[in-house]
Amino acid sequence: MNTLINRLSRRERIVVSGGLLFVICFLVYQIGIASFFEKKGQLAYSIQKRKSDVLEMKLLQQEYQQMRTDQRDIQERLQSRSPDFNLFTFVEQQMNDVRVKDRVSAMNPSTSQWQEGLRQTEIKIQVEKIVLGQLIDFLVRVESFDKVVFVQRMVVQKSRGEKGLLDAQITILTFEKRPIQG
Repeated sequence: MNTLINRLSRRERIVVSGGLLFVICFLVYQIGIASFFEKKGQLAYSIQKRKSDVLEMKLLQQEYQQMRTDQRDIQERLQSRSPDFNLFTFVEQQMNDVRVKDRVSAMNPSTSQWQEGLRQTEIKIQVEKIVLGQLIDFLVRVESFDKVVFVQRMVVQKSRGEKGLLDAQITILTFEKRPIQG
């Protein structure tokens, strides 16, 4: 090997040394420096992802706490509501007061299963050929914070053939507290 190097001219030795130095620097960069920066980038991304996850968990925790507060509030309002409260009767009374009962083509009540001492009761109502003012009056009267009655869903469209009148599908819901058995 020494004889091979000795046979090279000075200029060739410089070129070979430069090439060898380049290869060594390239390997050091690839193995050491580039992998260091790659790992540093991955670590920075991982830290940012963890921060984002922690923030999301805090938001979910706040949402959960708000839901628990709302649940307790509903439980308290259900305690103060009359034990003989009936959603169907309540809604029917509001329809009579606003004079829309004759515009109701369907009323379908349904209840869900008991969960954590509560059961959801809802009524799906189909109202036809009603004026906007009557619909608004009915909605204002039927939704009751104190009685825990809410409009869950509503679809309103123009009535077919009747100008200025509306058809509406309204889902009204409440909750019932499981009676205490003694």
